[in-house]
Amino acid sequence: MGRSKKEKPEEKKKMGRPPTKPVVKRPAYYVSVKVSNSMNYQNTNVLISKDTIPEIKQLIARSPQQVEFLGYWNGKSYENVAEIDEFIKTRK
Repeated sequence: MGRSKKEKPEEKKKMGRPPTKPVVKRPAYYVSVKVSNSMNYQNTNVLISKDTIPEIKQLIARSPQQVEFLGYWNGKSYENVAEIDEFIKTRK
């Protein structure tokens, strides 16, 4: 009455968590923010990307954590942006 279908070894379903792909960086402005966790006294670096210069300036101005501007990612390396570097210098 019930099903009695045996699975073949090659048809068995995989168990566990599937592997994750590494993140592919897209062309954008990148900032590294140091986030400190007061519960377990750990410091973590968080990578944040934004599309426009005003968004980056707003992030730098409003963030209470330590912010480090990395530059514009062109697909191979970070490029310095003079406008944002001047903005950071005037804030200090």
